[in-house]
Amino acid sequence: MLWNMNLALRLLLGVSVLAVAAGCDNAANGDNTGGGGLVAVGGGTGGSTAGTSSTGGGVLPTGGTGAMLPPGVPLTPADGWVDGMSNMIGVQGAMFEYADDTSGMGLVSDFTGANACIKGTAAKVDLKCTPVAPATDCYGTFWGAAIGLNLNQPTVDMGGMMVGGTAMPYDASALKGFAFEITGGPTGSMIPTTLRFKVEDASGEYCTPPAKPEKLGPNTFMFGDLMTQCWKAGGVSAEGAKSGLLKIAWQVVTVDKQTTPFDFCVANVRALQ
Repeated sequence: MLWNMNLALRLLLGVSVLAVAAGCDNAANGDNTGGGGLVAVGGGTGGSTAGTSSTGGGVLPTGGTGAMLPPGVPLTPADGWVDGMSNMIGVQGAMFEYADDTSGMGLVSDFTGANACIKGTAAKVDLKCTPVAPATDCYGTFWGAAIGLNLNQPTVDMGGMMVGGTAMPYDASALKGFAFEITGGPTGSMIPTTLRFKVEDASGEYCTPPAKPEKLGPNTFMFGDLMTQCWKAGGVSAEGAKSGLLKIAWQVVTVDKQTTPFDFCVANVRALQ
């Protein structure tokens, strides 16, 4: 596995930024120079007021002895792109890294082959910052870093080169949730306890609450597990958002006590019917 993609190179390859939903996205987005010449683009929101005052120390617990992924529809990327012809449910789009401006500095990624890995340091939240729109607070300005997967992204012919177009809503009404594996990166595992899985629609995001965190190894999340403002009680589940999902994502959330290093991969993503 090679950490051979840097953000400057990815931008030179013609990557554009796509902002979806309310929140903040100032990050570089995924590209794909393989897979028949495809250059995939994507993007998303970090989310506002999504942080915590905890220290963010420690690493994820394991999924437990004998934990296994449930059967589902594999969503396997090829050089950062999931082809809609490769799965029976028509999911298509870029799998990519994105981050806030500070967390994006020094961020490295590997989306070659079926890999989906990022390594870097998520910023410490500066509570004295001046938020810049679309962020509404300092947690929205320093929101962290993530791996995203667009679910319904058409391709566009740009002078003989097929590139990823604007991500569109995907009707996931027939799905129950998603399963995947979290593994350590190739240069040494650093999987923070602040890692969250989330789905997003045009109105915002639905994420994993503290009572059901991600684990090292196999993970399974139903739509009913994912909540709005998952860091506090009283959120609404993602069940009502299934008909218009834009993407799924794995976010390293920031804290206000210290920076948060990370080095992890996402593998064996499956849609559950």
